Parts: sequence; C-alpha cells; structure tokens
Amino acid sequence: MTGSLVRLASRLVTRASIVLLGTVLALPATARAQGAGTGILTGKVTDAASSEPIQGAVIQVVGTQSGALSRSAGTYRVVVAPGRYEVRVRFLGFAMGRDSVTIVAGQTVTKDWSLNRAPVNLNQVVTTGTRRTDRTVLDAPAPIDVFTSEDVKITGRTETAAILQTLAPSVNFPRPSVTDGTDHERPATLRGLDPDHVLVLINGKRRHASALINVNGSVGRGSAAVDLNAIPAEAIDHIEVLRDGAAAQYGSDAIAGVVNIILKTNATPEASGTTGQTNKGDGRVIDGAINTSSTLFGEGFFNVTGEYRNREATNRSRADKRQQYFTGDPRNTSPPFDLVNHRLGDAATKDGLGFFNAGRSLSNGIQVYGFGGLSYREGDAAGFYRRAQDDRTVRAIYPNGFLPLIDSKIWDGAFTLGVKGKVAGFDWDLSSEYGRNTFEFDINHTANVSYGAASKTSFYAGQLGANQWTNNLDFVQAFQVGLASPLNVAFGAEFRRDGYFIKEGEPASYLDGGVKILDGPNAGKQPAIGSQVFPGFRPTDAVNASRNNTAAYVDLETNPIAQLTLGAAGRVEHYSDYTGATSTGKLSARYEVVPGYAVRGTLSSGFRAPSLGQTWFSSTATNFQVIGGVLTPVDSKTFPVTSQQAIILGAQALKPEKSSNLSLGVTAEPFQSFSISVDAYRIFITDRIALTGNFVGDSVRVKLANAGFPGVGGARYFTNAIDTRTEGLDVVANYGFSLPDASTIRLTGGFNRNYTRITRISSTPPALSAQQETLFDRGERGRIERGQPGTNLHLMANWQKHDFGLNVNAVQYGKVGVFTASDKTGASDQTYGAKWITDLSASYQFFHHVTAAVGADNIFNVYPDENKAILSNSGIFPYSGYSPFGYNGAYYYVRFTISR
Repeated sequence: MTGSLVRLASRLVTRASIVLLGTVLALPATARAQGAGTGILTGKVTDAASSEPIQGAVIQVVGTQSGALSRSAGTYRVVVAPGRYEVRVRFLGFAMGRDSVTIVAGQTVTKDWSLNRAPVNLNQVVTTGTRRTDRTVLDAPAPIDVFTSEDVKITGRTETAAILQTLAPSVNFPRPSVTDGTDHERPATLRGLDPDHVLVLINGKRRHASALINVNGSVGRGSAAVDLNAIPAEAIDHIEVLRDGAAAQYGSDAIAGVVNIILKTNATPEASGTTGQTNKGDGRVIDGAINTSSTLFGEGFFNVTGEYRNREATNRSRADKRQQYFTGDPRNTSPPFDLVNHRLGDAATKDGLGFFNAGRSLSNGIQVYGFGGLSYREGDAAGFYRRAQDDRTVRAIYPNGFLPLIDSKIWDGAFTLGVKGKVAGFDWDLSSEYGRNTFEFDINHTANVSYGAASKTSFYAGQLGANQWTNNLDFVQAFQVGLASPLNVAFGAEFRRDGYFIKEGEPASYLDGGVKILDGPNAGKQPAIGSQVFPGFRPTDAVNASRNNTAAYVDLETNPIAQLTLGAAGRVEHYSDYTGATSTGKLSARYEVVPGYAVRGTLSSGFRAPSLGQTWFSSTATNFQVIGGVLTPVDSKTFPVTSQQAIILGAQALKPEKSSNLSLGVTAEPFQSFSISVDAYRIFITDRIALTGNFVGDSVRVKLANAGFPGVGGARYFTNAIDTRTEGLDVVANYGFSLPDASTIRLTGGFNRNYTRITRISSTPPALSAQQETLFDRGERGRIERGQPGTNLHLMANWQKHDFGLNVNAVQYGKVGVFTASDKTGASDQTYGAKWITDLSASYQFFHHVTAAVGADNIFNVYPDENKAILSNSGIFPYSGYSPFGYNGAYYYVRFTISR
C-alpha cells in the first residue's frame, strides 16, 4: 500500500511539472488576454480615531496574488478575478482589518477600511503549521511566533540569523571562530537541537541547505544548515517560527520546528544605510539596502530587494607568549616574541544579495507567482598560527612563522515558479523550486611543507556544492459537514531531487612534494602534506551524488464545536537511497475553556534523512584536542561511511533519524492588548546522526597504515550513535498600551528553558575497542548536552511618540559548558556563566520620509567568562566559540532610512 502511494505521488508530481512548464510557456499569450473577466476592488483606508487617510497600508486579497498599497489619500485599487474573497488590511501600529467581499466580472466594488490603533497586534494571521487561511497566533494549536518587518528593523542587526536570535528565545546563533568554513557560514539552532533539525521555508516553500558540513569544534558539528544570512533582511515582510515538530506536514528536517520567512509583496519603497563598529575599533560594518515595489504587466506586484554588506574582521586573541623559535635562538628573548599573531573573532565578509517576489492574477482565474534570489559572499578567516619552530612552517618562506588564511567564495541562489487556481471547489497550487549553494576554498598566506622552499603560498583547495529541485502539487478545500466550522481538507504530493558534489583542489594543495623537513630537531622526517590550515580536496574525495524523494500527505482540520479545534496530518516519504518508505503523523488540539483562555497540545512523529553531505563528505582538517593534558594540533580525516577506511574503523551505513514530539500548553488573553502563552515540550530522537570524536591513537594510525592507508593523523566518520531526549518550556508574553500623551508602549517577554540528555550511546565497534578508542567521546557529549544555553530570557520595551522611538532589548543568555574528551575526571571541564546583554536604540523621523536611528548592541560591553588555561591555547584564545552572544563586546551603529 505504501509503495503504491509513493509511486502515485511520483506520477502526480511528474505530470504536474509538465503542466507547470506548459503554463509558463503559455504565460505571454495568457497575459495578453488580461482585462476580460476581471473585477475591481477599490476604496479608502483611514485612521478610525482621526479619520485621517493612511498611506502605505497593505491590502491583500487572500488566496490570490492580488494586492495593493494605499496611496497618500488612503485610496487603493486592486484588479482581481470574479469570486468571493477574504480581504485583509495591515498597517504598523493598527489592528488588522479583515472582511469578505464578492467580486463580479466587469464591476467595481468599493470597500472602505477604518483601522483602530493597537500597540500590539495579537491576531496576526499565520500560514505556518496550518493550511487554513483564518488561523491566528492565539488560536493555533501549536506555538507560533510572528515577527514583523518593524521588529526586524529595530533589532539593529543586519544578518538575518542574528535578527532571529535577538527576537526568538528558542533560537541560538553562536559565533564560532577558527573553525574553517563554519567561520563563513555560521549555523543557527532551534530548541537546542542541531541546525538541520529545523526546516526553513521561504513563502511556505522548502529552502535548500548549504553545501558546508560543519565538522570542527562548533555547535552544530556534523550538520549542514540553511544559510539564513543569504536572505536580505530588507526583503522580509514577516517571519513565522513554528516551535513544534512538523515532519508530517512538511517532511524531513522539521523535528525542532519550522522557520517560514515571508517576503514583501506590495511594500512602501525604502532605502537604508547602516554603519557601525565595536568599541575596540574593529568589526566595522557597512550595509546598504534598497527595496521597491511595482506592478507586473500593469497589475499584480513585483517587489525587489538589493543589499550590500561589508563586515570587517574582529580579533580578541591575546599575545602568544610561547617560544617562537628553536631553543637557543636569540630571537626568543627579543621582539617579535610577544605579539598578537592569531585571530579570534568574526571573519571578514563581503556580501551582495538580491531577492524578488512577484505575482499576478490572470483573466482565467489562474494566478502566477515567482520569487527567489541570488547572493555572493567573499570571506576571510584565519586558522592557527604556525610558529617559526613548527614543523609545519617552511622557514625559508616564513622565517618568523605565519598565519594561514581561509578565503571563501560562496554562491547561494534559489528560484521558485508556481501557478495556482481553483478546480472542482479545490484551491490548487503547483510549484517548482531550484536552489543551489557552492562553497569554494582558497587558502592564502600558507605553504605545502612537503614542497620545501619551492612551495606556493596560495592554493585553490576545491569546492563543495549542494543543490535541490523541489516540486509540489497541493489541494485545499473546506467542506461543510455539519460541524461548528467546515472540515478543511488538504492533500498533496512532492517530488524532490537532492544533489551534492565535491570538486578536488589543485594538485599542489594535497600532493606530497617529496621534500623532507629541512631543519630543526626533526630534519629529514616526513612533513605534513597539503596546504597548511586546510589541505585541498583530493581526487579520492571528489564525488557527485544525488537521490530522489517522493512524498504524499493529507492534512485535516476542523472545529467540532466552537470551542474545540482538532487537526490530524499524515505523510509518507520514500528516498531512493534507502529501502522502504517512512511514514509520520501528527495530532493537534486546542480547547477554549472560557473566552480568552485555552489549552492546546500536539503529538507527532518525525524523521530526518541523512543529508548527502553526511553520507559522502570527505576532507582533512586541523583540530586542536587535549591529549595527555596538552592542547595538541591534530590533522584529522573525515571519511565517508561507505569508504574502506571508515569500514575498517567500524562504520556502518547511515539510516534516518526518527523522532517523537509532545507539546502541551496554555494561552491566555485576559484583557485587551495582553497575551501570554506557556508551552512545555519533550522531543525524543532515536538513531541521531553525529560525527564521532577524533580517533587519534597511535594504534589507529598503525591499523590504517597496515590496511594500506598511511599518513592519517586522526580519523572520524558519521554514525547513528546516539538517542537523545530534549525537554523544555517556552513562555511568550505581549502587552501594549497607550499613554495620555499619545505615545504607545509595547512590552514583549520571552523565556526558553531547554535541557538535552543523551539516553543511549552505541557500543564501540570491535575495530575501535581493540584500539582503546571511543566511538562517541566526552567532548561530543558535552557539545550536545551543554554546548547551548539551558535558559534564555528576552525582555523588550518599545516606546513610540509621533516621530520619536526608543527601544530597549535585554537578554539573559544562560550557562553553556564544555567537556574535554580525554579527561575522564572532568577536571578540565568548564561551565561559562549566564550573562545579560542589553541593546539600546533611538530613532527619529524627519519630513515624514527620512528616519535616523542610533544604537548600541551590548551597551555595557559584557564578555563571556574566560577559558581555563588548558582550553585557551596557551592563553591565546580567552573566549569560547560556544558563547551564544560571541565575544566582540559593545557595538555602536547609525542607520538612515528613506521611504517614499
């Protein structure tokens, strides 16, 4: 039965793709027919208190691509196909207006709107986690956060991931450093799980993940995340964060929840410029963005965003007081023996981003839409400094040592095209999306020691790539079945193709040049091979893999009685690289005990298929690990689980993770403009995929060498080694009120408590136990159980009077901790204390079109606790990359915004 459903889904989506292509090809002819068989919706939007017109209000015809902005006189005009629609009107600082209108072909319908002021809008309509069009935040059966474009703006941040962390207590965005590619694409997490346990959507459509696999010592080690910073903040209308398992509704990855970024449609054109820097004088940011809207072929909408971001590096490393030269060298007692030669902080990046969102209704009732964007990033980050006495230094080139640099070129792009309409009473939506991310490694200020003095100092080390082609066909209809509300029935099918590739670097970046160590106590011995800090990908690493996924789902939702909402969803998926199909389900309920007070809960199963990167990634990287009480550099090789080397060390083929998610909560709206929700959750994940610790014992190296794989300093691979249990609590409160002086105050509070424990660890394979190595060591356990804050408390206050605004945001980031892998006593473990970070900003609007803002992030210049000596690389690295707020200190900025 399951196989039949999957085959049916595959056939449906294949045929749907053909229909989509035909529709696109026929679009010009259809567009020329525009005008016949449409009606016009017109009217005026005013302030209910003053009767003054409102300019810039968004008028949206629900379920269509039609909409408009109110003009300076408050008037608007929308062309739409005949039918009965729900119309919504939104404007910041006012409660949303909503009503139903009937459009008749060839006629004009006038609908005026009088909006009431509301400091806090508690009835935001959401699209995430439901396929009904009337669901709001408070009446949803699962917890959902909604953050508007104004919320995004007042954070002062320019990176989308940092904005999310500032707004949502359940989101963590640490700032790792000296972690190779992760310095350039830093992952965010939800509810303390891995970055790839959260599904990211754009306008409700699945977003592709990055090609980068985070394999070094950072939160999210072993995962590939969506690059949120490839999405310009200026393009965002609002963000919906579903804090609940949703695999049955959206498929693989939605274990922790879903982040749905909704792009602007009809929006007031504006341009903004931001500049700032830290109080240390580094980390300067220059950011410029422009967003504008127009009609599409005279109707519909076309919104486009362009952004340029230039962020300079920061450095919080300290002087390297270690001996720099061979013993007896007189330079050890004279400059430059006590210099800051490392870099610990943000990488330098230059980003160019462009996004668009477009839609139009045609005369035959078909609606065509498209959105997407392209970004390009150049990054510059450092590795560990190689001292003059280091065997990894070619002293003929770098007589005083050198700091190798990883420079990146990252392309990220995705484009979605879709059509939707109505047939036999069903609303249907057919879409196709293609996304691709590539990450090129260029290694500079380096050397391949095995080439001696003839070595180059710059190398092309290769490229990673990931792509995703997703096709969806969805149907939705509400049936009157004699209950308090219609039975909303949704079903659909999906076909997805995932691709992953590794391209080898230039030969000199990985080959052995044949030259032995030239001088020093180890002269004549074999040196490290490959470009220092990141050896190039070898031909044996190169891969071009792909797989297909087919899926079908059904989703039901209704109100049997007015106070009770019930929902059920089921999904079946099949991956071409795994035997059999995976089925998931979800049940949800909400009961309003008395008006304004409700209880809600969900129970769901989920899964996450191993990414192609986790299956096929292969590379060599330098990590520092405590060995025998000394922080020691180790060149470790990540082997694909299918490789002979991994199999020799006990690796087995990866299988999908499975999860169960239980959520129970209460919501209350005791009086106007105040709401609070409390939700407890428990998430079980079995066969969770993790990257093993580094196997660095001499016996492991000998074992691999005897099997024909010499020269491996350390080894690791991916494994389904653990089961975990995550328990937590989310509290969100909103309150807004007006003061007698016509000013308004908006207060927001959020709290997240999160606790993850490993409940099972697989037995160490015989191939490793015989070598006294551990499959999953204490270091990895600490990363999962202690690496993310146990609590986050967010408090925000916003005061607005006429053209002046003041915003205060205070966040307490909870404790994080680190375990050392080799210290079974725990003496080297460390816990970093909770810290309060306070942001302050003020804004003033001039001439109704120009807004100036000044602000300070971390205004009290708070730093995390310093590392113990054993974790600090001889005192050079004072701070941990696990810090959820980084370690840059205070940051000051100025922003100007011009709107039409």
